[in-house]
Amino acid sequence: MITRSVIGLSRRETVLDQYPKTIVRSTGVKGLWGGYLDNVSISKHLTLDLFKPLKGGLVVSCQATSGTAIDTPEFLAAQAQTVLQAGAVGIRAQGIENVRAIAKLVEVPIIGLVKRYVDTSPIFITPLLSDVLELEQAGADIVAVDATERLRPDGITFARFMEQVRAKTNIAILADVDSLKSALLAQSLGCDAVATTLSGYTETPAPELPNLKLVSEIANKVQIPIIAEGGYHRSEQIVQAIKAGAWCVCLGTAITNPYLLTKHFLSGIIDN
Repeated sequence: MITRSVIGLSRRETVLDQYPKTIVRSTGVKGLWGGYLDNVSISKHLTLDLFKPLKGGLVVSCQATSGTAIDTPEFLAAQAQTVLQAGAVGIRAQGIENVRAIAKLVEVPIIGLVKRYVDTSPIFITPLLSDVLELEQAGADIVAVDATERLRPDGITFARFMEQVRAKTNIAILADVDSLKSALLAQSLGCDAVATTLSGYTETPAPELPNLKLVSEIANKVQIPIIAEGGYHRSEQIVQAIKAGAWCVCLGTAITNPYLLTKHFLSGIIDN
């Protein structure tokens, strides 16, 4: 259970304080914390400690379509409490104020992100260093970032972005990836876990979702936890993902977005 007695202090930062910084930062990637390919075993222990509550469970993404009546911090915080009462083990949330509101009410790992749409880059999941730092201060335990090979809005690569992040914070980073190649790069750069969130966003033609094949490919090649996400709508798919090697599974629209769910069911009526 995560204690949030100190605002802005992440679970990982609290654990890191138990170890000498010279040991914690012993990695082969220019001082980046947690580079799993060349890292000391203690780093793996710390990450597994943070992700342990999520093992084999369901993380629920509490997000609302922009402009809808439920797109408020108060509603999304209540929604987070509700899915936890039903058995969810973690929360994924978008937006600084939403993360802040949820962090005040729950004591499970919160995966925070910022969606930022700009004309200069296709990357929209936590594209900037400032987004990472603000999410940490708001109470996120883990920050999800786009970890694809595409350039970020400020023109830098993901590798350079991770250098910037690790120069400022030890917050756990969840790499949202689109491929095995991206997952391997994320691991080498010190990301703490990967998620298949962006499968289907960069490939042409897009793969069928959920992309269980990608889950299996990544699970067989990386040593860090993998969160299966994207297109999961049925309980049997969750079981399949766990069997394929996923650490846990994240669902969003299938549970928490009444706007899109209503649109989906209405489309069936209209088509008939």
